[in-house]
Amino acid sequence: MIDNIRSINQLLGKNFYIPSFQRGYRWGEKQVKDLLEDIWEFFNIPKKDEGEFYCLQPIIVKKDDDKYRLIDGQQRLTTIFLILSYLDIYIQRYKYQSLTLEYETRQNSQNFLENIQNLEKIDDTNIDYYYMSKAYFFIKEWFEEYPEREIDFFNTLTKINISENNKDLANNVRVIWYEISDNEDEIDVFTRINSGKIPLTNAELIKALFLNSKNFKDEEKNIKQIEISKEWDEIEYTLQNNELWSVIVKNKNYPTRIELIFDLLSQTNSKDEYATYRYFAEQKNIIDLWSKNDNNVKKIFLSLKYWFEDRKLYHLIGYLISQEIKTIDEIYNIFKQNKKTDFIKILYKNIQDNVKLDNIEELEYGINDKDIKNILLLFNIATILNNSDSYIRFSFDKFNQEKWSLEHIHAQNDKGLISKEAKISWLIETKTQIEKLENDENNNLVDNINQMVQLDKIDDDDFRNLQNEIIKVFGDDDIDTIDNLALLGVGVNSALSNSIFPIKRQILKQKDSQGEFIPICTKNVFLKYYSDDVKNVYYWSQEDRTAYLDAIKNTLNKFMEIGNE
Repeated sequence: MIDNIRSINQLLGKNFYIPSFQRGYRWGEKQVKDLLEDIWEFFNIPKKDEGEFYCLQPIIVKKDDDKYRLIDGQQRLTTIFLILSYLDIYIQRYKYQSLTLEYETRQNSQNFLENIQNLEKIDDTNIDYYYMSKAYFFIKEWFEEYPEREIDFFNTLTKINISENNKDLANNVRVIWYEISDNEDEIDVFTRINSGKIPLTNAELIKALFLNSKNFKDEEKNIKQIEISKEWDEIEYTLQNNELWSVIVKNKNYPTRIELIFDLLSQTNSKDEYATYRYFAEQKNIIDLWSKNDNNVKKIFLSLKYWFEDRKLYHLIGYLISQEIKTIDEIYNIFKQNKKTDFIKILYKNIQDNVKLDNIEELEYGINDKDIKNILLLFNIATILNNSDSYIRFSFDKFNQEKWSLEHIHAQNDKGLISKEAKISWLIETKTQIEKLENDENNNLVDNINQMVQLDKIDDDDFRNLQNEIIKVFGDDDIDTIDNLALLGVGVNSALSNSIFPIKRQILKQKDSQGEFIPICTKNVFLKYYSDDVKNVYYWSQEDRTAYLDAIKNTLNKFMEIGNE
């Protein structure tokens, strides 16, 4: 390799071409901001040494007629281009010629980049344009916040800064420039460099392997490379759908989600971070793994997509993954080895083996919380699945994003109200509900509330006694069994804390109307859909609890029966 240091000014006027084996542009706000702040911080260094400059990481290129094929460094170079695009007024003023960029996998990318300053909103035509336009708008916002920085920033970025006697005064931005010779294979250089310095993900390294021109006949090379690149983007775009992703993955993060497919295909299960890449690097006919082999990338992707689109598989797999009963690897291996009907039966069996329905009425809050949560979650899933005409889907995306807890349908004898303000607020709120009952027997209770609210200091024992009387008006107190429990996200649960049944009901209706995720069975129970007699919407009775428990048992028994058919 031939290397030297070049200023950004020396890159102006040059044409850069990003080959198809390169990863797309993926810098986010943090990386763009870091670059902007670093250059600005360099400008503000007082009394910089003569010849001092800010150095970007290496740019590795290969000369190709009037273009430079960019082998490494395209994230930073593309960001520099975007900064220059925003500062185009100064390019014109100093009669500079900006550099050009073209992505092989994006047919109109050069035109898109040259006109990016004309965009009015982020372009989501494809994933590269999305990241490029998002980065450009962040650069625009950064300079609009600090407009006084523009000219100094531009000068620091682009000035030549050579004295009259040809002495380099520097104080500008430069890159380490590596130019590989004509006889060096750029794919080999790219893979060697990146597998050594490890900034790329397994997926990005594997992409270079798939798009290696050696995999294709000359007459089909360009078409096949673009075809795989397009399919690659379609797969990644589809997997970015969080509703799909949350059904198959719970706690594992991937830099690019397509990497999950490579893990499923390679089945390496190694502690080596780059074991998946090494598996693909060792394949003699790697291109067959894209779509030809019995087990290939496209086939796995279509399987995952099929699971998502199939209503029954969506819910069964989503439950097994969310409860960590099975991993995606285990489920995919079962899928490969069985027909669809057998596959579904095995999924049901795995759920049946992990949810015990015997004597569920004896499960107790504070002792059997995990079992109760599992049962109530399955109750929600089974409610949806048992009705073949239902169009509703349980949102595993929203479910997996939250922490979930058990909420008492009717209030506990809670001791969480400590301050006078909290006690008074609770009393006034509950008095409103008591007055709605229009029952003369409760007049004394209302009088007692009014008297306590007027006190300078509220005795804790007196308040607890009055609280117990109020709670009994709306249902039996201190019921810790499953027939008085529902599943709620911690955030919504905290909003219901200490409230009596009608107030909880009212709050949940409001939360639901505002688009908060409330599981279907939790909504049903607070709306008393399981109760035979709904004349009294303010009271959670023994009859209501019995009807709710029967609904849980009947729904889950039917679910289990369907699984055994």
